[in-house]
Amino acid sequence: MKYLYVGGMAEVDGEALESIRGRVAAEFALSPREIRLPAPGFAYDPIRGQYASTELLENLVRRCPPDAFKLLAVTECDLFIPVLTFVYGHAQLGGRVALVSLARLRQEFYGLPPNREVFVERALKEALHETGHTFGLVHCADRNCAMALSTNVRQIDSKRAEFCAACAARLPRPARPRE
Repeated sequence: MKYLYVGGMAEVDGEALESIRGRVAAEFALSPREIRLPAPGFAYDPIRGQYASTELLENLVRRCPPDAFKLLAVTECDLFIPVLTFVYGHAQLGGRVALVSLARLRQEFYGLPPNREVFVERALKEALHETGHTFGLVHCADRNCAMALSTNVRQIDSKRAEFCAACAARLPRPARPRE
């Protein structure tokens, strides 16, 4: 049997991590497992003050358990790729590994009062989005779809924590590995 591994990198909000694990496992009809992941310090770029998501993703590929169908890592670290100021997450398109950052999903990041419900909803949307990429889904033109591109938090807030009919139809149902 193959599993969906979901784990935090270093200190991650435990409640958010549990919500993500449960929702992603249910959405893709996979049995969830926890995984301990290494601290992401090796990917820190002191010039940018952020973490290189490509380095983190490559490390996760090497650490992916043999019985993993998919691996979703969650981090509190602010991520970047060289051509962008930041990314909310990163995934292997059609691969096994995805990464989501919680850093810019909190209201406090934008100087606003905390709102736990908004934070967790954003985290779920981005976890579905990045995991969707591992199933081969690309960015969707439907702005309400979880697969819609989000370059700012307002775009995350405007989409739903679910796939549009067209994206859902491209997912294997149930989304289980062939054995």
